[in-house]
Amino acid sequence: MDNRVARCVRRGLALALVAVALTGCTGREDPIAVLTAAVITGAAPLDVAFDLSYSVCDEDGSTTYELDFGDGSPPSLGSELGVIVHHTYNAGTYPAVLVLTDRRGKQDSDTLTITADESGPPVGTSVGDTAPDFTAHTTDGGLLTLYDHRGEVVLLDFWGAWCTPCRISMPHLDEMAREYADEGVVAIVVSTDAAEQASIDYLEDGGYDAFLSVWEPGGKSGSPLTKLYGLDGTDVGIPRTFVIDRQGVIRYVGHPIDLTGKMLEAIL
Repeated sequence: MDNRVARCVRRGLALALVAVALTGCTGREDPIAVLTAAVITGAAPLDVAFDLSYSVCDEDGSTTYELDFGDGSPPSLGSELGVIVHHTYNAGTYPAVLVLTDRRGKQDSDTLTITADESGPPVGTSVGDTAPDFTAHTTDGGLLTLYDHRGEVVLLDFWGAWCTPCRISMPHLDEMAREYADEGVVAIVVSTDAAEQASIDYLEDGGYDAFLSVWEPGGKSGSPLTKLYGLDGTDVGIPRTFVIDRQGVIRYVGHPIDLTGKMLEAIL
C-alpha cells in the first residue's frame, strides 16, 4: 500500500498541496487520488472519517469521486473533494477504495485498509501494519517502550551521526517535532552509530533537544532495533522514518525530508 500524501510529494506536487488543503483540487492535468483517515483501526463498531482533500484534480469541479467502503454498503459519490466522509464499520478488515474520474475519463485510485476489531492489524513494518513494540535504552540513561506512547503520533526515525543525509534531514525532523508537540506528536530518534557518544555529541551540538534519543549497540547492521524494523540490510538506506498513529499503526514509511505538516495533520 502506497504512502498516501507522500505520493504527491514524490511526484513533485509540494506546491500543489497548498491548494489542495484549501480546495481539494489543483490545475494538474491528471487526477491523483489520495485517501487518508485519522483512525484506521479500532474496536467495532468503528467510525472512520475519510479525508479526500489531499487528492489532486481539475479546478473546474468536473472531477468526480467514488468512495467504495469495501464492506458491501453503497459507495459515497460526489464532486467536492474538500470533505470528510464518515462511515461506520462492523468487525472485519476492509479495503476502502477512492476512485477519481475527470472529464476526459482519466482515472486514479487509492486504497486504505480499515481493520475493525479488538487487536488491530498484524504486526509488521509496512504502512497499515501495527508497529513492532520494543523497549530500548535512551541516551540519557533511561528506558523507552514504544507501547507507552499509544495515544500519541510517533515519529520513529532511524539515523546516524555518520550519515550525511541524516544530518541534512535532522533540522526538518526537529521542526516537525517542535511544531506539532502540543498536538500530541513525539519524535523518537534511534541512533545507528557504533558509539553512543557520537549520537549524544551530535544532538547536543546541534541543539536537538526535542527528541527522545535511543541507542542500542550493534550499529546499523547489528542493532536489535534495526533488525526489528528491517533496516539491517545493505539495500535499505537511512535516514528512514516511520510515522505511527495514535492506535500504533504505521501510516508512513520513507525519508524524513518528505514528511510534511499536512501529512501529520491528516493523521492528527
